[in-house]
Amino acid sequence: MRDSNANPLIINQDNDNLIIHPYAEGLSFPTSMVFVDNNTIMVLEKDKGTVRLISNGILQKEPILRVDIDNKAERGLLGIAISKKETNTNNITLNEIHKHNSALIDFESSPINSEHFIYLYFTEKIKNVPDNNNYTIRNRIYEYSWNGQSLSNSKLIMDLPAELGPYHNGGKLKIGPDNLLYAVIGDLVTINNTLQNHLDENNRITIPNNSSVIIRINPSNGSFPIDNPFYKYYYTDNNLKALSYYYAYGIRNSFGFDFDPITTKLWDTENGEKHYDEINLVEPGFNSGWYKIMGPIARNNDSTISDLVMINGSYYSDPIFSWFSPIGITDLEFLESPKLGKKYENNIFVGDINNGNLYFFEVNATRSGIDINNFSYNENKLIFDQIADTMTESDGFIFAKGFKGRITDIETGPDGYLYILTYFDGRIFRIS
Repeated sequence: MRDSNANPLIINQDNDNLIIHPYAEGLSFPTSMVFVDNNTIMVLEKDKGTVRLISNGILQKEPILRVDIDNKAERGLLGIAISKKETNTNNITLNEIHKHNSALIDFESSPINSEHFIYLYFTEKIKNVPDNNNYTIRNRIYEYSWNGQSLSNSKLIMDLPAELGPYHNGGKLKIGPDNLLYAVIGDLVTINNTLQNHLDENNRITIPNNSSVIIRINPSNGSFPIDNPFYKYYYTDNNLKALSYYYAYGIRNSFGFDFDPITTKLWDTENGEKHYDEINLVEPGFNSGWYKIMGPIARNNDSTISDLVMINGSYYSDPIFSWFSPIGITDLEFLESPKLGKKYENNIFVGDINNGNLYFFEVNATRSGIDINNFSYNENKLIFDQIADTMTESDGFIFAKGFKGRITDIETGPDGYLYILTYFDGRIFRIS
């Protein structure tokens, strides 16, 4: 019998030399992490509303920031991203925003005049004056200046709903290859809006309520870029202005997304209700289908594309991969490094919260889906429908198992190795 305190085990690999090492511990319900230099990780503690620093694998004694949060259920301190603004010696501003999990970034080679910005997504508890015993609950994105020791100069970038809830707040943040800030928010357990493919009683589009979407904005001020898929609504329909901030909609909930380092396209995870956790390739204007469709449309006997609310500029596509029985899918990470072996470079790792498994998927030649052709299970029968209908089918994609604390975040470190954040036991593991 395996020791209950044993480290997670890699069970499916080409390189027998890969090992999972404990890297840091002592965190309280951590949700997201980001490397702020070659040796330092910033980690969020969901329920405490605290931002912690880990330096060379050691958790620093005191938090560097504490924010007022509502931590009921899935609310709390949820997402983090980093950007860097540099000024050269000729005083020409360079807006070079580094994708926070890019491998082998030399943070210490930055120009002298450089400033880092940290973006946080959290469920804020806002006191209502003059009644300080009454609060408003909102999901918000703030920008902070980071000087290497402390976070300061908070600036509100985006104000989002948090009620009804308290589930499906999303919360993940990333700076994209286009230097824009991406954020995801779920449906808040409220199915009453066009963004959940719902029409009003007169079969009309409803005023967008900033839920069930991936938002794409300028990180400096929260404005929308003019190449967002629905930006024209800002100028043509006063009731639908909010559509201008959206990159995708129809999302039940998500705990992770990342950008393909080769194509720069966005991939996300989505949590099913009773069936069908998903991996999706998300291009501009994507309608993921919720609440009418989860999983492949062919598996939804009562719904067709005609049942969806297709905003002008939107499109629907089936998931790249799905699980019939939800695994509690969380983060998705493209490993931007050859350090674990050529097979893993620029391919996908995915975590879950139900089982503590780390999954691995190879992208196909066109980088438009998963390469199933070389995957076999159960005496070499092949999965061609892109659906894991059984645990046996799902097991073939498991790279490592035994993360007792379950997985909330996966990042490529500056050293090129893979880092795994676990929730219930507050630990970070490194695969090298």
